[in-house]
Amino acid sequence: MLGGRCHTLLLTVSLILMVSGNLRDLVTSLGYWGMWGVWCVVTLVATRTAQGAFMLSHPPAWVMVSYTVLGLGMLLSAVVNKDLVSAYQALKIGVIAGVFVAMWRLVWRLNWSHLLLAMRWSIAIVLLSFAASKVWNPAGQVLIHGLREGSFLALYGVLWKAGAFFVPIFLADAIKRPNDWIRNGLMIAACIFLVLIDGSRTGLLLLGAIIGGFFFFLIWIDGWGGLRRQVRWMWAALALLVLLQLLNSGLNMGLDRLRTKAAVPSASVGAVTAAAPAVDPARILEEALDRTFETRIGMGDPARVRLLKASMSQIIPCQPFGCGFKTTGTDIVGTGELMPVHNAYLAALGDFGILGLAGMLGFLMAAVPPIWRVLRQGDRSAQGLFVVAASGSALAYGMALMLNTFSTEMSEWGYLILMLAFAWAPAKST
Repeated sequence: MLGGRCHTLLLTVSLILMVSGNLRDLVTSLGYWGMWGVWCVVTLVATRTAQGAFMLSHPPAWVMVSYTVLGLGMLLSAVVNKDLVSAYQALKIGVIAGVFVAMWRLVWRLNWSHLLLAMRWSIAIVLLSFAASKVWNPAGQVLIHGLREGSFLALYGVLWKAGAFFVPIFLADAIKRPNDWIRNGLMIAACIFLVLIDGSRTGLLLLGAIIGGFFFFLIWIDGWGGLRRQVRWMWAALALLVLLQLLNSGLNMGLDRLRTKAAVPSASVGAVTAAAPAVDPARILEEALDRTFETRIGMGDPARVRLLKASMSQIIPCQPFGCGFKTTGTDIVGTGELMPVHNAYLAALGDFGILGLAGMLGFLMAAVPPIWRVLRQGDRSAQGLFVVAASGSALAYGMALMLNTFSTEMSEWGYLILMLAFAWAPAKST
């Protein structure tokens, strides 16, 4: 029992580190990596005494080969281009591979209920830090940019990832336990809320794909009649989502009015009202509904398109070993500073050559076999559904990389490590 609680606590800590991607602003990058290092050592020690089949388990060769190929491509690029930065990034990829081994050993001792519990705690931390950021911002970052919001632990551009990559697991639990409709509805609403307030177009596209995939598997498992059994939590999720938006909009308006009043203490009531309109229920409801149903999907992204076009011509001369870390990109704003291409696969090809691309594609493809196995076996059990959910989340991560820069940060790779571990080493019970 004690061992189970310890393992669940370790899993929860890892998830909190993932969702707190901007914790490094408070503890420095070295401090953040140090936290992951401590977690990794403690996890390896805590899982060393397992007996039987667990001791014989080893990480999937597919995933470890992908790490090896990517790291080798980075090292070759470092040697050919005399680029120490690429060598340093290869070292970080090696550390990330080691963290995956630790996560793999931990996952073998857990089941899906432990993952759900850890995810609930991590989502709670995200929401609490978001609420606290309204009045307290220790690192002084910009937390609001237009319609985009973030917290001091997860800025916009980071905040959405917890919602998008965790929601498949909550959806799987909602399908298999429709009677737990209040808790499932709250968790799903919270995940969608995080994606919406972040405003990331990548997150919004992934969320749409995930929900579409969810309906496909729901119909595959229970047929059209299965939709009727899910109605309660679906309505609960929608109602709770609007409630979260109402609370956020009301709090934002109230705080804006207080700040305006504090900034002009001697001004007349009319001046304060003009600067910050009165907070009334109708305005709060209107903004909450706008934030729920209107997104940034329709807005163009010419900068990203320019990056892609420029990179296509850059990667060919760099083959077969690449031109070095963060050399694939272009100057967008005219400052002479190169912006890396927002496609991790093109970046890997241009920066680290053919081996770099092969390694990255290996991670993308690693999410497919567990899903294929469930479909081929016709496994409609809770176990099969959770495997598909974890694999789907890992696949979503791989798809997100098509619209994001190449990264060697654990706040990014942590999601992939977690979901691939649960997909390839599925728990025996829920």
